[in-house]
Amino acid sequence: MAKTKQAAARSSPRPWPFLALGLWLGSGGTGFRAPAPASVSRVAAAVQQSEAQALFASLCAACHGSVGAGDGPAAAALRPRPASFKDSLFQVGRTDEQLAAAIKGGKPPMPAFAQQLTPVQIRALVTYIRAFGPPRRKP
Repeated sequence: MAKTKQAAARSSPRPWPFLALGLWLGSGGTGFRAPAPASVSRVAAAVQQSEAQALFASLCAACHGSVGAGDGPAAAALRPRPASFKDSLFQVGRTDEQLAAAIKGGKPPMPAFAQQLTPVQIRALVTYIRAFGPPRRKP
């Protein structure tokens, strides 16, 4: 009979894992803390901004200038002159999609960067370019 109880105990599911899970969930799950989505997105944004800043310095600053004023070392020799990203008319006159299209396809004398940049990098550059202008109001 003792063997029968042991066999029955082994074959029946043990409730303690489910009980522990229920207690953990019932307490609000305080035993585990995942990063808050906002903090994860802030870290991702900081990485993207850092990458965008490096991309801007290597691909754009020679013409658009280090602060986006359109006064880079190569700007004087270019016709038309590079855009100033500090100009509020430039900023309000273009959508993010138009800026992305200009980066992808170029606009003479600006070269196209579609083969060099990923869509994520292009989006990060658009965000970086927007930061040169005045704060945008949300509709």
